[in-house]
Amino acid sequence: MSRSLREVRDEHGEVVAVEVLGGGMVEVSARLPHLAATALPGQFAQLRCGDGFSPLLRRPFSVAWSEADVVAFILAPVGAGTRILASLRPGDPLTALGPLGVGFTVDTGAPRSLCLSGGLGCAPFPLLVRALRGHGQQVTVVSGAASADLLYPPDRFARGDPDVDVVELTVDGSRGMRGVVTAGIPDDLDAATAVYACGPNPMLAALSRTLAGGRTPPRIVEVSLEAPMGCGFGTCLGCALPVHRGDGASQWALCCSDGPVMSIRLVAWDELMRLPPAHVA
Repeated sequence: MSRSLREVRDEHGEVVAVEVLGGGMVEVSARLPHLAATALPGQFAQLRCGDGFSPLLRRPFSVAWSEADVVAFILAPVGAGTRILASLRPGDPLTALGPLGVGFTVDTGAPRSLCLSGGLGCAPFPLLVRALRGHGQQVTVVSGAASADLLYPPDRFARGDPDVDVVELTVDGSRGMRGVVTAGIPDDLDAATAVYACGPNPMLAALSRTLAGGRTPPRIVEVSLEAPMGCGFGTCLGCALPVHRGDGASQWALCCSDGPVMSIRLVAWDELMRLPPAHVA
């Protein structure tokens, strides 16, 4: 679901909390009333990294959850911008441009939803899970990572809802089932299930191959993609991704404005996987 750019605001807020969750994962929450009131599950904001000109560009982050006038973002300090954001403290200023992009389709009519989270791909799911539960859906989250310390805490997906089921997988077997995220797809997946996924693009490409081999396709499969975003609203063209045209050929779409959430069937996965990975943030 998309929103007009008329909804977008360059909002100046204040950091409320910065929590280190393990494995270098950091959750930054900030008082940003407009973003908290308007962001849809799967939409993102461009966060300004400090007051100077280095780094010059903002960084894109999914809105992880909102509560009253507070929103949260999940990140790992792997580059210049994310290191600045991870070093923030309560009371520090934070500027966010948003909400931006296309979010997940929530009102699908499906009685069941499956959310597939890979590593930092956990970011959009707390907000999505709450919205799905608000539509009366049964929700299962499959959360995977390389090791236990890189998993998002399972209780944070549900945010107090005891009826949300969280299944964990780790590649090294240090917590939950051993295996990759796609190994957690239930055998009874059917047309009454809506599937949502977020994680590294190779994980999403693997999901496309896995679902293509199934006998009954889910009602809807949407993925949140990653790409290097400079502006966040379709001007710089830095986040172009290949998608299928109606005649079977491919064309370019922009991750920031045509996505980041897209139907898994729309993405030209073979061509996407031949592109260079996104730059370190």
